[in-house]
Amino acid sequence: MTTKNNPQAPESTDGIVVSDASANNININDGENGYIKIRAVTELGKYPLSGARVTVYASLEELVPVEITTTDSMGYAPVISLPVSYNPGISTMDPVYYYTTYHLSVSFDFYYPTAIHNIQVFPGITTEFNVNMTPVPSIEPNPYKKVEILIPDIEL
Repeated sequence: MTTKNNPQAPESTDGIVVSDASANNININDGENGYIKIRAVTELGKYPLSGARVTVYASLEELVPVEITTTDSMGYAPVISLPVSYNPGISTMDPVYYYTTYHLSVSFDFYYPTAIHNIQVFPGITTEFNVNMTPVPSIEPNPYKKVEILIPDIEL
C-alpha cells in the first residue's frame, strides 16, 4: 500500500455521498474527497486480472456498498473518489487530520475473493492497493473461502 498526495482530483467523480443518520454522530463534509486506486493481479503482480469486480463499502449500521466497478485489461479499476467527513462523535478523530473509514472487496471467477477492512481515506490523498488474488485449486474442497485483510486503527 502506498499513499501519495493527489493535487488534482480525477476528471470524473464516481463517489456516492454517504450520510450517517444517527442522532449522536454528525458528519461534516466540506466537499473534500479522498481516492482509492486498486489493481487486481495474480502471481504476485505478474498477470493483471481484467474484469475483476471491485466493491467499496461504507460502515453504517452494516456494510453498505457505495461503489462497484470492474478492472480494465491491465487490472486497474478506475480511481474511486469517496467523500471524507470529520465526525466529532469519534473521540480519537483529529479535526485537522480527519478521515472516513471504508472497506473493499475484490472478486474474480475461479479466485478467492479478497476483502480489505478499515481503510482510512483522507481528503486529497490517493491510496493505492495491489490486490494479489489467489486462484482456487481445481481440487479445493472449499472453493468459497475468502481472504481477509484487516488494517488496524492507528491513533494519530
